[in-house]
Amino acid sequence: MRHFLAAYDMGTFAAAAEWLGLSQQAVSKSILRLEAQLGVRLFERDGRRVRPTAYADLFLPHARTIAAESDRFRADLTDMMGGRHGRLRIGVGPSAAADVVASAVRMLTGERADMRLTVLAGIYEMMVSDLLLGKLDVIVAVRQVDRHDPLIREEVLGDIRYAVLAGANHPLAGRGRVTLHDLKNERWLAGANIGAVEQVIDASFRTAGLVRPRPEIETTSVIFTQAMLDGGMHLTILPEMLVARDMKAGRIVKIDVDIEPWTRPLIVATRVRAPKPPVVDAFMANLVKAMG
Repeated sequence: MRHFLAAYDMGTFAAAAEWLGLSQQAVSKSILRLEAQLGVRLFERDGRRVRPTAYADLFLPHARTIAAESDRFRADLTDMMGGRHGRLRIGVGPSAAADVVASAVRMLTGERADMRLTVLAGIYEMMVSDLLLGKLDVIVAVRQVDRHDPLIREEVLGDIRYAVLAGANHPLAGRGRVTLHDLKNERWLAGANIGAVEQVIDASFRTAGLVRPRPEIETTSVIFTQAMLDGGMHLTILPEMLVARDMKAGRIVKIDVDIEPWTRPLIVATRVRAPKPPVVDAFMANLVKAMG
């Protein structure tokens, strides 16, 4: 099965063999045996390259799931033999979910002191492949793209609200409610990876008869954005949750704009076909508590 996956991903038996540390003949014979067991041809041989058949495409998600769960079992077995009872690998979307995940993790480690935790950061769309491959058990992130993947189970934790933000010394800070017309000539900084909510923001400006102002600065760095706002003269749009601590400390303020709220759902994602270990259920329950 792993030989099949390598050949599917790399396009040739030679490349798959090199990656696996085997001979090309060994990989070819292995896949021939798999085809004989399944009773279908998985690859069309075309010179050095191989083309997956429709049967290979059908088999692919099952093979990935089985390989991922095999890896998960080996990791859990190693942990158990080493005295640990539980492993959880969490993918966290940029910024908006960080505090919620941290709260849920603190609760979890208080309940299960002998477990092993790994927390990785990334964009949701880029972490999905690691979830499907079993490298992650769960993802907590803002849903940036509205789509349905039959292999992914998504549960909505709540809505993340986006806001126009500025440094405490900005002229609009503390002014009271303003309109989008009041913002059209301001200096803008494009926030970090705010994704699909851009369409909702653009629609608000169009409804007001405006074209959304072009940003003077574009960045994918949350830290840089926060530094520029602190004491600066730019505006940006980011999740309120991201800058909650800076707002509480008075370094960053929310500009009260007369618009319908801009929101995106915060979701927790798991694999549909994978067994859900008790530690995942416990973590998800703690996420709900943290959101409440």
